[in-house]
Amino acid sequence: MEEDITKKIYIVGAGLAGLSAAINAKERGFSVNVFESTSFAGGRCRSFPDNKMGIEIDNGNHIVLSANENFYELCRLINSQNTIKTLNPSFNFFDIKKKKFWSLDLSNRAIIKLIFNKNKRIPGSTIKDYLTFLKFFIVNKNDKVSELTRKSNIYKSFWEPFTLGIMNTSPEEASAKILSNVLKKTLFKGEKFCHIYQPKINWNKTLIEPSLNFLNNKKTRIKFNYTLKKIVIENKKIASLIFDKKVCEINPGDHVIFALPLTGFGKFFPEYQIPSKFNTILNIHYKLPESILKLFKKEIIGLINSLSHWIFVKDKHISVTVSDANNLQQIPSDEIAKLVWNEICVFLDKKILLKEFRVIKEKKATYTQSPENNFLIKKISKLPTNLSLAGDWTQNDLPCTIEGSILSGKKAVELLKF
Repeated sequence: MEEDITKKIYIVGAGLAGLSAAINAKERGFSVNVFESTSFAGGRCRSFPDNKMGIEIDNGNHIVLSANENFYELCRLINSQNTIKTLNPSFNFFDIKKKKFWSLDLSNRAIIKLIFNKNKRIPGSTIKDYLTFLKFFIVNKNDKVSELTRKSNIYKSFWEPFTLGIMNTSPEEASAKILSNVLKKTLFKGEKFCHIYQPKINWNKTLIEPSLNFLNNKKTRIKFNYTLKKIVIENKKIASLIFDKKVCEINPGDHVIFALPLTGFGKFFPEYQIPSKFNTILNIHYKLPESILKLFKKEIIGLINSLSHWIFVKDKHISVTVSDANNLQQIPSDEIAKLVWNEICVFLDKKILLKEFRVIKEKKATYTQSPENNFLIKKISKLPTNLSLAGDWTQNDLPCTIEGSILSGKKAVELLKF
């Protein structure tokens, strides 16, 4: 498509939402300028070399399902489908306390069909426990996940790890409405929508590098280390963007997309009350020899009754995720790594000396996705007429995930009124 140089789009932020917006804008033939305050693109989805361990690691771990059509569409646009591997729709768990392994296998069946096969049910559950799934077909906007699930025998074995993994929010606070939307798109629809997508190498090779290559091929280069300091609004429109290195005058026909974290948005629009509580995600990367990696059997394992929540088995290392980890912020990284490693040894039923590791603390990974905070997000309106928002937090009917980030960038472009 021929580029329309009379209408420019200025995108602030080169995280996954900003990259999605830039790619979709270029696909529509717009002239695009992207500014990023750091020296790298991708935000929480980036990968980088750990020089101490001598391996490349992901900043964070992500579970993407085959229901996430916007993720796959972006991969198709940037020609990175061959970097994805598809895992079976089987969710594997290990109870640290009971030392018991079990699997929720959706192959050839929907979750409803599992209810009547006691050999396929979650251990210790009865048919009655699965009535909690039915509650999610019709949910009140003020309901919290625990209010619908805590009396069930599968609360600790399924609802808690499932909610933490998807929403980075405990069931006691998490919006049941958001979780309901996820269930309706995935587990309730069966196997076809529950295959697990993972990068063959890392998220950088699947999403970030191909996105940058796509933009470079379209003669669009991101301006790194440009920090937005101030915006000037005149006649209900953004008239200029003032960066530390440059001032961009916004012409009447131009448009601005803020692909900023929620806190970044709040800095420029303090008149809006935004959520004040955020949740930390911890990722602990352990470099391991091939002989130990082979012991894990499954590529993704959920842990129950434990400090750790998910184990991701990768090339030359494993990566362990702890969601909603605000209570661990002040604990030294070495101590966290040892606590988590002890649980890994229980899982393997083997004492192994802890050697090389890296702890990454993402202190404001997501806002606490409660009904109250969701309401605050939905109240954001009456923005400058030439401004659109992107970012996982803007998709308030979905959790803050890769899918939400990509969708937000796509929507920000689709809604442009040129």
